[in-house]
Parts: sequence; C-alpha cells; structure tokens
Amino acid sequence: MFDSDPRSAAHFAPSFRALSPSMRLLALLLVLTLSACGFQPRKPFVLPPELSPLRIEVVDPFSPLQRNLEQALAGSGTVTVAREGGPVGAVLRVPVDQARLAPLIVGQTGRVQEYVLTHTVEFELIDAGGKPIVSRQRIELQREFLFDSIGAAGAPGEQELITRELQHEVVQAMLRRLRAALQ
Repeated sequence: MFDSDPRSAAHFAPSFRALSPSMRLLALLLVLTLSACGFQPRKPFVLPPELSPLRIEVVDPFSPLQRNLEQALAGSGTVTVAREGGPVGAVLRVPVDQARLAPLIVGQTGRVQEYVLTHTVEFELIDAGGKPIVSRQRIELQREFLFDSIGAAGAPGEQELITRELQHEVVQAMLRRLRAALQ
C-alpha cells in the first residue's frame, strides 16, 4: 500500500529502461567519452613505505596549517604521522606560512572597498638523514573580496570564511605537488 503512494521516492525514480533509445545512446556515449579521455578519480596521497612515518614541522606548530596537514595526511589512511620523539622516515618542513590582508581598492571617501587576502607557503620534504626528497617549493594563493562599509557586521565573517578556504586549498595544493614529485 505504501509503494503505491504517488509521493514515494520509488515512484519518481526513473529506470534506465524507461528512457528513450536516443537518451540511452546519449548516456552510453557520455560514459564512454569519460572513460576514453582518461578521467579517473583522484587517488589518496600515498607515501613510499621507506618515508613513513612522516613528521610535519610547520614554522608555527599551533597554526591551522599544522592541524590541517595532519588531518589530511592521517585521513588518507596511507600515511602515518610521526609522534613527537618517535622514529621518523621523512620530514615535511614548512618554514614559511604567511597570511596577509592588503587593501586593493580605496574609494573616494578614503575607505577600503576591496581587499586581497594572500596565503604563502614554502615547503620541502627531506628524508631522515636530511637529504632533500622534494626540493623547496612555494605556493601562493590569493582571494579578493569586497568590503561593504555599510553592512560591516558581515565582513569579518566573510574574511574568516575566505581564510579557512585558503588554508584548505593550500593543503590540497601541497599534497598535489608532493604526489606529483614522488611519482
């Protein structure tokens, strides 16, 4: 009785057989095109076994970057993050981690109307003996945002959101670079 209810999800779910032959052909072509172009979902970051466990050294050990890197690497399930004082296979060193906020556009009244937020990171991967595996690299990401002086109550929240997004994007960019360098 419940299945005959016209509002149930099963009632609205289209089946592949219910599609017209031209729509089935289009769906098949789409699937073939995606597989033919080499599209593959991104694989998790894998550290060679001889480099594990990995210690992360950020210029400010209490920064969000340290925490985000540890979470991203541990969350991949393939990297062991070294404990303080424990054995180390490699060290991911981040000597530069800077976020800067600068005015971009100043209006006729002398008030800032637009800002640019820049996050700069430099990192390197070295083995337990101090030999570089991935030489020092620099990543710099920027985001511009408007500052509405009339509705200034929302501006700090917007800046915090953009800062968190940049921190996440920096971590992902670092992992992509490490993945490419280790392949």
